[in-house]
Amino acid sequence: MEKTLLEVKNLKTSFFTEVGEVKAVGGVSFELKEGRVLGIVGESGSGKSVTMMSLMGLLDRNGKVVDGDILFDDKNLLKIGEKEMEKIRGNHIGMIFQDPMTSLNPVLTVGDQLTEPLIKHKNMKRSEAFAEAVKMLSLVGIPSPEKRMKQYPHEFSGGMRQRVMIAMALTCKPKLLIADEPTTALDVTIQAQILELMKDLKEKLNTSIILITHDLGVVAGICDDVNVMYGGLVVEQGPNDKIFYNPRHPYTWGLLESIPDTSSDNKERLKPIPGTPPDLLKPPVGCPFMARCKYAMKVCKEHRPPLFEVEPGHKAACWLNHSQAPKVDAPVGRGGVKVNE
Repeated sequence: MEKTLLEVKNLKTSFFTEVGEVKAVGGVSFELKEGRVLGIVGESGSGKSVTMMSLMGLLDRNGKVVDGDILFDDKNLLKIGEKEMEKIRGNHIGMIFQDPMTSLNPVLTVGDQLTEPLIKHKNMKRSEAFAEAVKMLSLVGIPSPEKRMKQYPHEFSGGMRQRVMIAMALTCKPKLLIADEPTTALDVTIQAQILELMKDLKEKLNTSIILITHDLGVVAGICDDVNVMYGGLVVEQGPNDKIFYNPRHPYTWGLLESIPDTSSDNKERLKPIPGTPPDLLKPPVGCPFMARCKYAMKVCKEHRPPLFEVEPGHKAACWLNHSQAPKVDAPVGRGGVKVNE
């Protein structure tokens, strides 16, 4: 039986600003098994990155986790001090940030930045750390790794910098790797190479991965499980194939309908989701998607829907899944992308 590596329970994170409390994450729960890849998808502002920054203890000064638990390897990360968190961050949990150019230090060589976590967390001598870092650069497909160790970030291309970030996140062989939009700034060819690399490293190191993205095509190709987030909440969660073949939330339908169908010769216009995300200074009482949903009912405005279990392991927070709700057929069954089978 697969062991649960990470369990997030009712996580609530807010930012306290001059104009009020922004409830960026409003009660998120999910779990991740060892050796699996979890995709977290949704529009900008849905709470994806804030959830992960809460997990890593890297919130801005005005940000605070106001409720919930984050259990990693049977340890509650919200109950430990910063010193103990520093031993976990970068050692047992690695993170690939969105933009490698702003995440890598421009005045330090790549070698200095790769060896630092090995010296700090693994108590390696500098020569041992250098040799291990060279191995990691080679593993992520960077040619002439020893020469590259002495170079600075600006001497690398965008794709190579992303590979360096992946190598840095994996140097200590963490149990969990968090990848925040790792392919956003890359062209399609490099995107495919980076995703293939992540799949390969998962197999070799048995690393569990959380992939944050707005690209459902990326999710279909690499993830085992999917969380769809909207308005600071998880609105649908389940295995990859269930989300793509049997989506049960109108927001997920909208995301799938906005993907080009590459399997058909029919040229149809993409269907954008009308409206804008909710104001998290004053989050709605009921369903956060109600104002943009053509299936909205009176109950949607007055009561937030729970996560209904629509089939084993597959849940969706929509009143349409209530036994007394009118039957509505999903307008999509598959988003025109290849599902990881």
